[in-house]
Amino acid sequence: MVVAESRQGRIDEALGFLNVVCGALVVSVAAFAMVAWFVSSGSGDQTSIGPPVPRAVAFFVLFVGIALLVAAPAIHKKTLERVVAHQRPDERAITVLESFRLATLISFILREGAAIVGLMLTLLTNEPMWCYVLCAAAVVGMIWGWPRAEQLSGLLGAEG
Repeated sequence: MVVAESRQGRIDEALGFLNVVCGALVVSVAAFAMVAWFVSSGSGDQTSIGPPVPRAVAFFVLFVGIALLVAAPAIHKKTLERVVAHQRPDERAITVLESFRLATLISFILREGAAIVGLMLTLLTNEPMWCYVLCAAAVVGMIWGWPRAEQLSGLLGAEG
């Protein structure tokens, strides 16, 4: 009984921390989209910073942003698989909790990185659509990958 309450308390604490940090990352992605709108909605005589960027370079950078979005869930999954496979029984709960935190934060940071790539493209080309598309995809990925109690309980389920 006490062990179950203690375990639930650890899960609630880990999820509380992750909800705050992940929420802040979602807000930052929305801020990037607002910056892109603000930068591109200025007077018509504004141009991109620096020389014009060739379309091939812009699409390559877009590919980098998409690669970050694709890598985020894959890294999350691999990190959690590794913690289940390589563990010491006496440190299992702590290892699972910290690995879950780390995997979730890394996946959210990668998604935020894709939004930053979109903002960078917007600043280089003065076309806000780059940022809007990558920010929207990042927010969808963040919502899809939001940390859930069921995930963490499932990882801790074999603890005993």
